[in-house]
Amino acid sequence: MNAMQKHTDPVEAALRLLDSDRQKMLVSWKAMIGGDGAPMFPLDLLASGAVKRALSASAAMKLLVESWNMVSARSLLRTHLDTSLRFSAAWLVNNPHEFATLVISGKPINKQKDREGERLTDARLVQIRSKEYSWLPAVYDNLCGYVHFSASHLCDAVEEVREDGTMDLLISDTDMNFPESSWLEVIDCFREGSTMLVKFLDGYAITKRLTPEQLAEHRRKA
Repeated sequence: MNAMQKHTDPVEAALRLLDSDRQKMLVSWKAMIGGDGAPMFPLDLLASGAVKRALSASAAMKLLVESWNMVSARSLLRTHLDTSLRFSAAWLVNNPHEFATLVISGKPINKQKDREGERLTDARLVQIRSKEYSWLPAVYDNLCGYVHFSASHLCDAVEEVREDGTMDLLISDTDMNFPESSWLEVIDCFREGSTMLVKFLDGYAITKRLTPEQLAEHRRKA
């Protein structure tokens, strides 16, 4: 069966790194949440939801690549980036815990505003984070076509187009026509999304250990 066919060694190695990333994420979450008896804040709950979603997505990404399902892997990558970007929105508002409380109560993130009075839309978050992640705009825009039914899915169903205008269609639950580089790209981009989330988790863990005076000084310099 095609689903049982092995990927190349570089792709298999990249998949093993997904397992390592999940462990790093758990370590960061545990450091952020604190031990038994540690106080719980609204942003802790938001972070926990983000980590849960990211861990589940990472395990699913590995399964999708192993089963040669590029179409679904790209859709999942888009939602994974969404997790990291929307969690990072807490760093763009005046009161992160108030922001988290509103999200927990059901208010959409894209209905809230940042410190500059701009709505925290996906486009806004991509624009801001692209200063550090230059690859983000192009990847995010391309992946949007996989979340919503679009021409991207039509192209994936075409196996070959001939000069005379005729074509062959391939309707299958596997995507065997993608080169090694495409599989490595989807895994690498997924790992970048995980790294982004861990960065904000680690930053929040450090912030929680600051005294009120240190926190005020940190915000003044930010």
